Amino acid sequence: MISTSYIPIFSLRFMAFYFIIVNAIAIYLFPGGSLYNYDLTSYSFTENFFSDLGVYETSGGHENFLSCFLFNSTLAMIGFASFSYMYVPPLFNENRKAYIFSSIAAAILIISGICYIGVALTPADLYFGEHVWFVIFAFHLQTIGILFMVIAFFLSPADNRYTIVAFIYFICVATYSIFETSSPPPPDFDPRNQEMFKDFVTYDRMVISVVSQKVITLIAFISTIVFTFGFKSLLDQKTR
Repeated sequence: MISTSYIPIFSLRFMAFYFIIVNAIAIYLFPGGSLYNYDLTSYSFTENFFSDLGVYETSGGHENFLSCFLFNSTLAMIGFASFSYMYVPPLFNENRKAYIFSSIAAAILIISGICYIGVALTPADLYFGEHVWFVIFAFHLQTIGILFMVIAFFLSPADNRYTIVAFIYFICVATYSIFETSSPPPPDFDPRNQEMFKDFVTYDRMVISVVSQKVITLIAFISTIVFTFGFKSLLDQKTR
């Protein structure tokens, strides 16, 4: 049990660093173009969503194979790393209720991770409807899973700072999830139709979405790294 308990610690840390490093390369290789400005010649942190990295062809009409492959590999990595949550509940078994809540959290976060794999397999320019569906479910499930993880940390013998971090993470991801997914586009929405896109999303609203997406991603990975230290503290208590 002790050896397998290290799996979520190492896999989640690796996933976070892999996402940051590989997407930095994908951003550098991105040929440009946003839904509001087809003429951009590079990635814009205020106009390009992360999903823009994962399209096969950019809004500007450029082939995007390298960035697409790299970005979607990071989403797949999130999905595969989420399976390591199955080794988390035994870390909480000093308290029966904490074990139950961590088990529920683990199951939900694994399903959320599978949805991220779905996002990777449905580039927005090719399968927009399916892409949006997977994004919405990934965020909603992640929100619920983190809530149960908050309760698990609260009931566990781990330091209360991990509960606080988990709660802040939950508030942030819940707020973002509600803000971004409460009004999904209609079934016939075509984001590559610039006139339709501009009628549905104002420029200022798009910038808010783009920037907030990057902020919540940063919060998510910082929180995930902190979680691994919480898992490590529980593991250390078991091995003393």
